[in-house]
Amino acid sequence: MIKASHHRIIAPLFYKYLFHIMNKDFEEVEMIGEWENDETKASLIIGNHVSWWDGFWMLHPNKKYLQKKLHVMILEEQLKMNKILSKVGAYSVDPGSRSVVESLNYSVELLNDENNSVVIYPQGKFSSFVAPGFKFKTGIEKILNKCKPVQILFYTAFVDYFSNRKPTVFLYLGEVEFQRYGLEELSTKYRSFYMQSLNQHAKLDV
Repeated sequence: MIKASHHRIIAPLFYKYLFHIMNKDFEEVEMIGEWENDETKASLIIGNHVSWWDGFWMLHPNKKYLQKKLHVMILEEQLKMNKILSKVGAYSVDPGSRSVVESLNYSVELLNDENNSVVIYPQGKFSSFVAPGFKFKTGIEKILNKCKPVQILFYTAFVDYFSNRKPTVFLYLGEVEFQRYGLEELSTKYRSFYMQSLNQHAKLDV
């Protein structure tokens, strides 16, 4: 398992680079809704897993609303191909291997620090922007059953061009109360949030 760090030189330079390429590749990253920062708890961020951009997009709401140390769980095979990401907050998970337990325990460790925000995609794989449903894997439940109470933040990402040459990323932000959710309850709440976001996005007037 590969743990995360935030290298004091590499991290700020890489974040600056990421904001540069996002500005270059996208018309803008627009956030609809907002997150309230609970300074007494770590923030667990859950979203739809639609592209390799996902964790990078989270730099925007984390910077604007949370100002916490951002961590993103990604597949170990991907992290090994982009090792620099471990210097800027990414850590690994290898589904099906014995190291999964270590990754889950490391997630608990991160979430027990109120200065951290942690992005996890419980579905464990990429899906379309318009995927009709989400089936969360059991890892997220094991993490939540072990860690301190956390702030659970949802987001849904959609990308549209409309009249622009470059696409705009729309991030719909929301929050749910944490009450030791079981796996099914958490995934049901996220599906409901996703459908609300999708309906709101379909009515967007640009």
